[in-house]
Amino acid sequence: MRWNRKPTKKLPPVERGKKSRKSERTRAQILSAALKCFTSMGYSATSIQDIVDSADFTKPTLYYYFNSKADLFAALIDSALKDSQEFVTKLTKKEGTFKDVLVNILLSSSQRTHDKTSLTRLIHYSFFAAEREIPYRQKCFEEASKLYDILGNFFDSKKKEGVLKSDYESIDIAKAFLAYANSFTIEQVVNKAPVLTPKRAEMIIDMFLSGISK
Repeated sequence: MRWNRKPTKKLPPVERGKKSRKSERTRAQILSAALKCFTSMGYSATSIQDIVDSADFTKPTLYYYFNSKADLFAALIDSALKDSQEFVTKLTKKEGTFKDVLVNILLSSSQRTHDKTSLTRLIHYSFFAAEREIPYRQKCFEEASKLYDILGNFFDSKKKEGVLKSDYESIDIAKAFLAYANSFTIEQVVNKAPVLTPKRAEMIIDMFLSGISK
């Protein structure tokens, strides 16, 4: 049996554009409200009603964009991690000496943590919360692990250029560098430490390079 549907009225391009922009704004507002609730109350303690109240929308509006609280959480984490991958990829391609690039990655990451503290907090929370607390936990870890590959490829290219002389595997150097960088990220998020200064970032990279050098 076929449903007798009336033909869909096509909106002119301008109207379609306006509708699309409004839809994007609504989705962004819901995600922003969810981020606020998740970072202030935790995932389990946050209800759909909390998010709806914070966003000042109705439940049907929220469910139009997201099927569940888990999907909301996943959308936030997925977007944040993919954004991090693009962010680090661009920084590894910046012009400058090997050391300059590493210093810039550290400084830019520190500034980004300052600008997006809530999102950074949520990412770290997703890894360290109780095992059954977080939905799509394994997927989150897999996406985050791609940062190791991006930096690993970068360090490998510097080895081939002869700029980096080290007996350590490139992927292990990448993991060490991220662990180093994350220690300062945690200081900013938890202890509200200030953004790294160029002088301090340079000193940190000097220590790091001394540790991995051949």
